[in-house]
Amino acid sequence: MFRKKQEKRIVELNPSEVRLLLKALMNFRNKVLNAGKPTEDINELILMITK
Repeated sequence: MFRKKQEKRIVELNPSEVRLLLKALMNFRNKVLNAGKPTEDINELILMITK
């Protein structure tokens, strides 16, 4: 009946890991775009990582 709120998790990445993650997200975003599906959530993740 009552759900516990999920805890936010913070992950610290070094610069090379950030580049790898961004490249993977961009590739996934391109696949989703080619399939004609919305990419709003992926775009938000990319913006969160770049900040």
